[in-house]
Amino acid sequence: MFLLIKFSLRGFVCLTFLLATPLSLASDEYCVANPDDCMSVGSWQFSVGLGLGLRTNPLVDGDDIPLVILPEISYYGERFFLDTTSAGVTLLEQPRHMLNAVATLGLDQMYFNDLSLGNFVIEGTGGGFSFGGVVNSNDSLGSASDPIELAPPVDETTTPTTTDRDGPSEFFHKTHVASPQLEREIITLDDIGKRRMAALAGLEYAYYAGPAVFSVQALQDVSRVHEGQELRAGLDYRLKGEKNLFTLAGGFVWQSEKIIDYYYGLDASDVGDIRELYYSGEDTLTPFVRLDWIRPISPSWTFQATLHNKWLGDGITNSPLVEKSTSTTIFVGGVYHF
Repeated sequence: MFLLIKFSLRGFVCLTFLLATPLSLASDEYCVANPDDCMSVGSWQFSVGLGLGLRTNPLVDGDDIPLVILPEISYYGERFFLDTTSAGVTLLEQPRHMLNAVATLGLDQMYFNDLSLGNFVIEGTGGGFSFGGVVNSNDSLGSASDPIELAPPVDETTTPTTTDRDGPSEFFHKTHVASPQLEREIITLDDIGKRRMAALAGLEYAYYAGPAVFSVQALQDVSRVHEGQELRAGLDYRLKGEKNLFTLAGGFVWQSEKIIDYYYGLDASDVGDIRELYYSGEDTLTPFVRLDWIRPISPSWTFQATLHNKWLGDGITNSPLVEKSTSTTIFVGGVYHF
């Protein structure tokens, strides 16, 4: 994911496209060369994006997710920063290097909800949330009315279970469909065990080289949802004209076996006795690219268009829950800055 982030440093906060955690530090040198991208430290920023967009859902029968309203709130101090879905503290700042302690949110759970935070944010560099001044990222699963056709059951009788992968128990509903030649199992996406959003924390390092920024985050689940690890890395390059700003970013997100198994794995709590559908996740690498176009319209409004595409790793696409190997996000609209 890549995003338009603010970097605080020695009295300035600089806007630049970076990683998921929307905060990083730029140098005085950067702010002198890019005065329009900087603001004084210690102030709050509020903005909201209004437009049309969607993210494709790679899950079986998952509905595409609409993106219409993208709010953002951010604060950047000398050391502490907050940016809608992320927070952190700057540990080290130099003209070209920055090290932060960060806390942010995982994204995968958003595929499994009809309405979630994912409806109001877009993925940024490396896999976090962001949207050049407006944070965003989203993914949801199809509604309970969208059935998944599964393989034939092991036996003809099925016992409902109240076992949930975590959280409150929910009944696991199954329907037998009679056929002269085959009796098959039908399950809706709403029937699988509950998947929760995880809170991640760790370190973020960024290196600045003119219009290019490299950033990497090493994160650990601190919410005890799946206890997995995630590594997000991204490189973005900015092309700035008189009235337009283009940013091209690329990178990858590595997720450990525990993360993949928690969200995309299937066991008895999901499919009962149908062992043919059991799936244990494996650690995987998901590359991505993102392109942003920003153009000021007035002192309060900017036009923004974003295209983000990621290629899901084998550990995800091998799951019976997943039918698409990519997920694409498109958004076009205006951002109002209060």
